[in-house]
Amino acid sequence: MIVRPEDGEPAETWKVTCRQCRKKLEFTVHSVAGARRRQVRWRAIAWTGLAVLVASVVGCFVIGGAALALLIPLAVVGAATGYYVGGIASDEMGITGNGAGMPIVAKHSVNLVESRPAEFEELVCEKCGHEEEFRWGSHLRKGFVERQYQEAKARLDAHTCRAG
Repeated sequence: MIVRPEDGEPAETWKVTCRQCRKKLEFTVHSVAGARRRQVRWRAIAWTGLAVLVASVVGCFVIGGAALALLIPLAVVGAATGYYVGGIASDEMGITGNGAGMPIVAKHSVNLVESRPAEFEELVCEKCGHEEEFRWGSHLRKGFVERQYQEAKARLDAHTCRAG
């Protein structure tokens, strides 16, 4: 089992062997604070790309003419950067290497496995056993996890039990 370093400690490199192909792999695991810093950096790049998109589109209408040859490609690059890097930011969990954390289908990846936070009760129908799941993880902002939990709780409350 790979353990995340404590906040303030440097990232740790872990060597693991793939159970399927037996290839030796290296993953770098960052602390929770380190993962959040990485998310902030990725988000800053994504927002910069979107700002380039907006500025380019505005420039197309305001300047127009010969500038369109530059502004249209800039708008495309800004949109692509915002979209792609935004995906990286949303998937960032502080584990890197071998495609982990990138919005691609990597041959080798790592999934973050954590226990449900103690402050959130299990959402299971007592009659039929239907369970509502919600996203959690130490790499996610607390407000996001709370919203996910409240939405799942609302879905469970609206659940129509088929157990009769």
